[in-house]
Parts: sequence; structure tokens; C-alpha cells
Amino acid sequence: MIGVFLWRYYHQHHGIRKKASHNDPYGLFHLSLNRRSGEDENETPKTEWLNMGYWKVRTLIRKSFQMHAKATLALKLIQTAQCKEGGKILDVGHGTGESLILLLTHTSVPRPGYLSGITSIPMHHHRSLERLKSIVAADTKITLHVGDAVYHQDVSAANHPLNPSSSVTFDNILALDCAYHFQSRETFLRQSFHQLDPGGRISLADICFANTPPMNWKARLVRRFLKLMPKENAITISEYANCLERIGYVDVKVEDISEEVFPGFVGFLKPRGLVWWIFGSVLYSYYAAGARFVIASGYRSKESN
Repeated sequence: MIGVFLWRYYHQHHGIRKKASHNDPYGLFHLSLNRRSGEDENETPKTEWLNMGYWKVRTLIRKSFQMHAKATLALKLIQTAQCKEGGKILDVGHGTGESLILLLTHTSVPRPGYLSGITSIPMHHHRSLERLKSIVAADTKITLHVGDAVYHQDVSAANHPLNPSSSVTFDNILALDCAYHFQSRETFLRQSFHQLDPGGRISLADICFANTPPMNWKARLVRRFLKLMPKENAITISEYANCLERIGYVDVKVEDISEEVFPGFVGFLKPRGLVWWIFGSVLYSYYAAGARFVIASGYRSKESN
């Protein structure tokens, strides 16, 4: 989701506007990142990923983002989540539905019995609903919501999947490349803990900072420039793990996969024109200043209340 915020930054500071509704500040610019070289700009691409990708194989940088993202970062997150056949999954910040489609169709993913999703962007919600109409998922109940990832006590949030009064709980909660935006991430993690079944696991593809040096001046300057995350979310890898454990998660792991994410994504962006070259350069500065891309996970013990 970082590309969305880079594009938003460019809009705000350079006066560029995409065609979008009044309640959708981001539009569908990410479709351009999913098109293969030479594809018609007026055609909808086959995939609609909105994540930075997992560039384990360097030669993939020269291929399309579509081919790469479909089988890498999202699948790595799902593998970490240890999803089970017939399980109940909440997919938070699912964009225009590509991760939902993967959960319902990919041959290596156990098919969920219940799939819930939430996104804060109405256009993305409606597009996800439309795209899922073509998916045959007879054995899966699907419920999608519009709203903030964090539950707030008001009437409009009554059906929020993290409403503590909800009778629906989950085996897995997934957040693919988005939780660093939440206000706050810790609140989201606490709410998620209480909506997980005992033995349920949360898994996040997320951004934090290197353990050493902790949030140096360069990192603070770049974070303030990009407005990538709220101040309270700018924590180190060790602080991230401590936060999960303090909430009550066990078997906590925070895996640093920065080398397989930042350089590859930047290498993918830069050849796509001047604007993307600038975005890629700024993003690499963020990485050089201490930003780290991680896969964080933990589960709710069967003995917890």
C-alpha cells in the first residue's frame, strides 16, 4: 500500500488529480503498476495488487509486478499465518480485492469457510464486491465491510469485524502491507487479539525500523517528509515484538525481509518514468534511513481468556 501514499503525496504537493469520487482520494492508479509492458492503458489488468512485493528472485525485477506479486508477498504472509481448511479469515486493508481472490482460488492456499474483509476506501470496497462475483466459492461465506481498520464506538461501526460485541471470531487475521498506517497499530493488534479464537494467529506484512540505531534523525526526517505512518507506529523491530507479547500473543516472530522488498520494488519503479523514479529514490532513502519491512506474527494461546 506504500505506493498509494507516495502517489497521494505527489498529488498534494504538485497539484495533480486523478479522476476519483469525493470519498476516494486515491482512485485506481495502482492498476498501472499491474500492467505488463506494452499492454493497452485502457484495458483492465488481470491483477490489481497494492503491495510492495517480495523480490526474492532478482530477475523478477525486469518482469511485471503482476507476475511477481501474485505468488510472493501475499503467499508468504498466508504461509506464515498457517491458515487451515475451512477456517475463518479476516483480511484487513485488502485494496480492490486481489488478496481476497488469492485466498479463494490459489491452489496452495487452504480454502476458508468464512472470509471477511475491510477497507477504508469505498471505491475499493465496491470494486472488490464486483470482482468477487465472478469467483466460484460455494463453500465460503464472504462478508466485506467499509471502515477504518481500527474499531471505533459509533453507530456506523456496529458491524465492524473487530467490534468486541461481535459474535464472529477468527482463526486468522491478515494485514498485507497496510498496518503501519493504522491509528494506531497497537490498538489494532489489541482489538485483533480479542477477536481471535484461542489458537488463532495474526500475521502482518508491515514496516517498522531497525533495532540499531533506533529511529535516528534521518529516519525521523524521511518519515515526516513522506507522512507514511503515525508517530506512534514508528517503532523498532524489537519494540514490535515486545508490543505483541505485551498484548498477550505467544510464539511471536518478527522476520526482517527488507532485502527482498525495498531494493526490488525500487528497481521495479525507477524504469517506469520520471515520477516513479522520484518515488523510488525517496522510498530507497526511507530504507537507507532505517525502515525495515517485516513479517510479524503471533497467536492467541488456547489458555488465554
